[in-house]
Amino acid sequence: MTQSGDNSIQGTSVADVKNQAVEQAHELKDASVEHVSAVAQEARAKAINVGHDVRRELENQGNTQARRLATTLRDTGRQLHDMADGAEPGPLGQATRQLAGGTDRLAGRLEDDGIHGVADDLRAFAQRQPVVFLLAASAAGFVVTRLLRNAGASSGTSSVPAPVHPSLAEGNALSQGSGAL
Repeated sequence: MTQSGDNSIQGTSVADVKNQAVEQAHELKDASVEHVSAVAQEARAKAINVGHDVRRELENQGNTQARRLATTLRDTGRQLHDMADGAEPGPLGQATRQLAGGTDRLAGRLEDDGIHGVADDLRAFAQRQPVVFLLAASAAGFVVTRLLRNAGASSGTSSVPAPVHPSLAEGNALSQGSGAL
């Protein structure tokens, strides 16, 4: 009888140990899930903060560049005004004055509203005149591409392959042909 009593005591203690282990496993799982969730939320918050910091830095750099461009445009506008004042009356002088006024307005817009103001102006223009905007963007892309290609060619880093000299090409064909005979 003692042996069957020992088995029931052992069975009970094994069952208790099993229940405790299962309970501890559930607690460990719950704690792990909470920890992983907290880490994920912290990572998400830090990623958002990094995104905001990057955006803020890009805006600051864009506004700095916009101020530099505004200064350059002011100088260009002043030079155009001087040219228009020194030019003879006529369509060329009038066109130069209009161009000078346009550069002054753009410089003022850059100084007052920064890069956001110009972006807003471009967006509004694109909505009002989509065909003209697309044509102007295409033309600007073409001009920039040509400038970059010419700048690369003048620095000696042309992407155009060197022409093959005809006599060398014929010599290769002749040597390949004579080997076949």
